[in-house]
Amino acid sequence: MIEIIDNLSQVLVAMLGCTISGVFYYKSRKQPFFVLTCFYGCFMLAGLYWMLYTILVTDAPPMFYVSDIGWLSSYLFLYLLLYSISDKEERAFRCSRMYVASAVIVFFTLYYISIGSLIYNIIIGGIMLTLTWCSVRGFIYQKKQPGSNKWQFHLAVIVFVALENCLWLSSYPWVSDTWTNPYFWIDFMLTTSIFLILPSVRKAVEV
Repeated sequence: MIEIIDNLSQVLVAMLGCTISGVFYYKSRKQPFFVLTCFYGCFMLAGLYWMLYTILVTDAPPMFYVSDIGWLSSYLFLYLLLYSISDKEERAFRCSRMYVASAVIVFFTLYYISIGSLIYNIIIGGIMLTLTWCSVRGFIYQKKQPGSNKWQFHLAVIVFVALENCLWLSSYPWVSDTWTNPYFWIDFMLTTSIFLILPSVRKAVEV
């Protein structure tokens, strides 16, 4: 039951985010809102596929590749969103904290490879490394810009990436399908972070 509640809440939140960002794009015709709509749409469809699969197939394996493709697509749209909101000066910015954060993602990726699929974890690790690099860079750069609200979006992405990694770490090994499993609580926090990306994008775009 807890898994169904968890998955359903995430699907509904992603659906809500997709609808609202779609409305924002329809009214403003600003590209970031279109990309955000795609992010939420892919995440929603991936979650819906997974939820239906776990309900209909009781002996579901830990990976279901249709859902994985959807989640990977959503990560790519999130990267496009980071790129579209940044400017040339931000992309050229460098600092030591970007390298430290990236090294942490590389370490996690090596751990995932040691206990899971090589190709899949290399792909996921590469995308997460890119998201971390861009979001940490953007956060530090935008915090130095007077009056900029873009740092909130970059912070939202940092939190999203951090919670995704915490979620994956908590799934090895799987504890139980009960409320005592930290996996579900982390996933609920992840669901919240997914929705918070929406207002942070709106603040970054509507300046």
